Parts: sequence; structure tokens; C-alpha cells
Amino acid sequence: MDKRAIFLTGVTGTLGKEILKTLLTTTDYKLFLLIRRKNRFSHWDRARKILSAFHLENFLGTRVQVMQGDVTFPELGINPDDFEILRREVHEFYHIAALTALNGSREECFSINLGGTEEALKVAKKLKAAGRLERFFYFSTAFVAGSLQTFCAKEDELPLRPAHANHYEASKYQAETKVRDAMKEGLAATIFRPSIVVGNSETGEVSEFNVIYPFLRLFAHGVLTKLPTRLENSFNIVPIDFVVKAALTIAAQKDSVGKAFHLVTENPPTMKMLLKLHQEEYPDSPPIEVLDPDLFHQQKLEPSEQFVFDMLKPYLGYLNDHLTFDTVNTHKALKGTGISFPVTDYAFLKRLCRYAVEAGYFVSASLNPR
Repeated sequence: MDKRAIFLTGVTGTLGKEILKTLLTTTDYKLFLLIRRKNRFSHWDRARKILSAFHLENFLGTRVQVMQGDVTFPELGINPDDFEILRREVHEFYHIAALTALNGSREECFSINLGGTEEALKVAKKLKAAGRLERFFYFSTAFVAGSLQTFCAKEDELPLRPAHANHYEASKYQAETKVRDAMKEGLAATIFRPSIVVGNSETGEVSEFNVIYPFLRLFAHGVLTKLPTRLENSFNIVPIDFVVKAALTIAAQKDSVGKAFHLVTENPPTMKMLLKLHQEEYPDSPPIEVLDPDLFHQQKLEPSEQFVFDMLKPYLGYLNDHLTFDTVNTHKALKGTGISFPVTDYAFLKRLCRYAVEAGYFVSASLNPR
């Protein structure tokens, strides 16, 4: 019997790297990676760099095959010879590639997130019709409903009236719509909706500091002096190891076809915790004044403060939303697997902060060594 094979996009990103590493270390699957050339580095160069970081470069060219392509190109830019290999060998397709920058432009977000998903679906349908493809896994976001509203997002629904805070959310909503349309047409697809993915639950480790980390750095570096939020407001972050373990476990379940799964924390940290962390870890930084978001007007700030809030805008929805998440499907799928929803308490926030300092992303000069 031929070895099972998986085709993956997005392995150069934070989540994709961790999924790649886990598949290589916990399965014997053959993996086909779609990677675009970047500057003077070929797709093979970039794959070698990723695998070397995990000390898994010995798999390159054997269990790991690399194909040049780009999610913004027609049918992912896969050449005919490579497409024929995928047709003959691939059983599962993980579409992870996405632009996750909360301040991404409309053009970039829709080109990569929506356009890339449309092209991935075209490839999946062809591989299903003429090849061996059995499953398609799409990584959406828990925020497809939009973070600018009070709403309980259901796993197997998309709201008719989303309230998106940025182009990232809007583009992922449209992309998930396309995946759901393909499911209705017969594609055996599963949707994963992680919230804001951060570092490892035990160590805080993460390969890239993106999404919410730039906002946290404003805290750590003492740039923020005013913040329009409420102390009881929460922000849903989820450790990357939980997302990877839960997604791969659910992916192996046949009855996960046609469903979506919220990979979130059920007890998100609060702004009060974050401000406490700032005070304790950076005691020499200026205090942060909490302002009523309903009464806040950016135009009344000093020019230097307005500059800071221009950087902060993409994150404000996450500090003041009341979006909650149905997790019925995820609870059922994880029952008996030994995988629990993550604990994202004050100690977890501290681990994230400490790792960012150790990695040089946050300043450490005033870090309290306690």
C-alpha cells in the first residue's frame, strides 16, 4: 500500500511550520509543500531553512518534496508535471496559507486570503475528480463573524451580517464562504477556526511575532499611555501547540467532514490581567490610562499620541469586542483524546512576555527579574 501523502500550503508561516514539524515527527506521511520563490531564495532554499530550524533537513527530498508556486497565481502556479504528481499521490490537502496581518491592505488580504483560497479549491476539485484526494482542510479564523459586535459565533454557520474590524476578517469571511459552497457541491472539507494564535502553552515559544504581538510590544516598550478599553474586556488568544494538536486530531476523524471547529480558549485573559502584567514586568514604564471606549475620540489626542493610535487601530476591535464562540463540535471531537481547551491565565501571559524578551522582540532593560 502506498504511503499516505499530504499537500500543504502556508508552511512558511507560523502555524504552517508547526503543522509541518508535527506531521514529520508523529507520522510517516509523505509531504508535498507549495512554496514560492522569494528574492534570491528558491523554494528549495526556503524549505531547507524551515526544516533545518527543526533539525529535520534529512527529510528534504525524501519524505518532503517541494513544489514552486504562489497562492495568488491561477491554480496556485503549479506546473503540469508537479500537478500530475499530486494527482497520483495526494490524499489530503491542508490550505493554511494566509495573510494574517491585522493592518494588511484590502488588496493584499483579498488577493491572498480570498483569491488564494479560490485557487486552492480549484486545485482540490481537480485532484478529487481525477486523482486520489479524499479530504480538504481549510484554516479560517474564529473572527469571521467580525470582532465589532456582541455575538456568539456558531461553528457551522456564517452570520448574514458580519461586523468586520479589518480587511483580514472580511477576506477570511469571503474565503470561508467559498469553502462552504464547495462543501455543498460535494468536496469533503473541514474548517478550522483558530482565534489569535500565540506562543506555546508551556514555554511561550513562537517562530514569528505577528498578529497581536506588535500590539503587545507597544505595551512592553512604554509607547502606550492611553488605552480605550474596559478592564473586564477579554481578548481571545490560543497557544499554537493546542491549535496544531487539536486540528490534526480532528482531521483524522472521518465524521469531521462538513463541519467547522472553533480552536479557541474558553476563558480568555482580560485587559485587567494585561495591565497588571505591564505594571509588574515593566515597573519603570509610564502608567497606562484606561479610557471609556464610548467616549474616546482620537482627534482630541496630541499629535504624537495620534501617531501611536494609528498603529493601534487594527487591534482596537479585539480589545473591545464581545464576540464569543460556540464550541460544541470541538468539545465532541476532542472528548477522550486527552486534549483539553487551553488555560490562558495570567501565568500564560507572563510566559509569552518572557519568551518575547528572551528572543529580543520585547525590550528587557526594565524587566522585573522576579
